[in-house]
Amino acid sequence: MKRIAGIVIVLLGFVLGACSPSMDEAFDEAENSVKETFLSSNTKETNTNFDQFDIYKPEELEVSEQNKSNVVFQEDDQSYVLFVNEFEAPNSKWFYNQIENKGLYLKTFETEDAFAYLQAKEYDEERYEIHVGIGGIKMSTVTNVGDLEADITMMIEMIESVKQQ
Repeated sequence: MKRIAGIVIVLLGFVLGACSPSMDEAFDEAENSVKETFLSSNTKETNTNFDQFDIYKPEELEVSEQNKSNVVFQEDDQSYVLFVNEFEAPNSKWFYNQIENKGLYLKTFETEDAFAYLQAKEYDEERYEIHVGIGGIKMSTVTNVGDLEADITMMIEMIESVKQQ
C-alpha cells in the first residue's frame, strides 16, 4: 500500500509540474504578449477617468490609491501600480533608463513612434517583480510564474489604453 501511495505521489508531482509553465516558458509567453499588444493597432477602450488621463480598467481591479500621476489598483491581495509621466512621449526611454539593476529578464520593443520594455527581477523564491512600460507610462506588480503572462498581458493592455488629457 505504501508503494502505491508513493507512486501516486510521484505521478501527481509530474502531472502538476507539467501543467505549470517553466520560468523560461512563462517569460517567453509574456514577451510574445507584450510584443503582440505593443505592435497591434487594437487598443482597449477606456472605461475609467482620472484627473490627468483615462484608462481601460479590467472589472476585477479596484482603485485603492490615486494621485495626479500614480494609481494603485488592487485585486485581492495583489497590487498593480501605474505611473504616468505626462511630460514623456510614447518613444521616451526615461523610465527604462531609470532601471538600475537590469534584473533577471529584460526585453525592449521599439517602433518609429514608441518604445516599450518588459523587466523582471526576483522578488523572493516564488515571485517576481515585474515592470512593463511604454514611453512615460509604466506599470509594476509582484507575481508568480503561473500568473506571469496573464498579469503582464493585462498591464500592457492598460498602459496601451492610457489617453492623457
